[in-house]
Amino acid sequence: MSRRRRKKMIRIFMIRCGMLTVVLLFLFGLIWGGTFLWNRLTTDGEEQTFAGASVIEQPETFPKGKPRIMIDAGHGGKDQGTSAGNVLEKDLNLQVAEKLAKELKKRGASVLLTRTDDTKIPLEERAAMANEKEADLFVSIHCNYCEDDSSVQGLECYYREGSDEAQKLAENVVTAVKESSMISCRGTRTADFSVLRNTSMTAVLVEIGYLSNSSERQNLGSKDYQQELIDRLADGILMENGETS
Repeated sequence: MSRRRRKKMIRIFMIRCGMLTVVLLFLFGLIWGGTFLWNRLTTDGEEQTFAGASVIEQPETFPKGKPRIMIDAGHGGKDQGTSAGNVLEKDLNLQVAEKLAKELKKRGASVLLTRTDDTKIPLEERAAMANEKEADLFVSIHCNYCEDDSSVQGLECYYREGSDEAQKLAENVVTAVKESSMISCRGTRTADFSVLRNTSMTAVLVEIGYLSNSSERQNLGSKDYQQELIDRLADGILMENGETS
């Protein structure tokens, strides 16, 4: 091969290498830029999870000097809870729990949540979280379902029999809810649920409504109804602290 032809081939090779480098740099720029934009969109302000619910940044411990409340969104992950149509209990629980936490914080309470995403957490761990953080109150959010009678509807608030403080909290919640003309209420109930049995503080479990009832299921998905529900729950939870609206 002549020297002139060799130089020509080297020049072509160098040009191709340069073009390949430009292409790789361009692709790297696209990937880096897309990653940066995605991070900004999901971390600026509030990170959107689903249907209007948002993640609340969780401190490691409760600040001192405020009522300390642990809000528990029932179920999560592979544990979907009950369901009806395209409504999954685990999603609705989380949506209501996060909005309730925001409202309680707005009124001066210190609030933590057992989960802020679609994660399955064992019942024992939920109670252990509240015990470890030394919460004053534990409120677990769930939805109900009645297979035998779809006409059954209404919020129910459960406490463990023998706990006067939990009974009082449940009664306060029910009293506040009954002040609303929008929300049907079936009163207080006693139960030996794991999260009530294994928590060392005042604890209640709120069944916010029956997904088996089509009318109540539709209401639970309404923003206006949810806000009314959140306001009344917050009133009841904070009633002993004089923080109601």
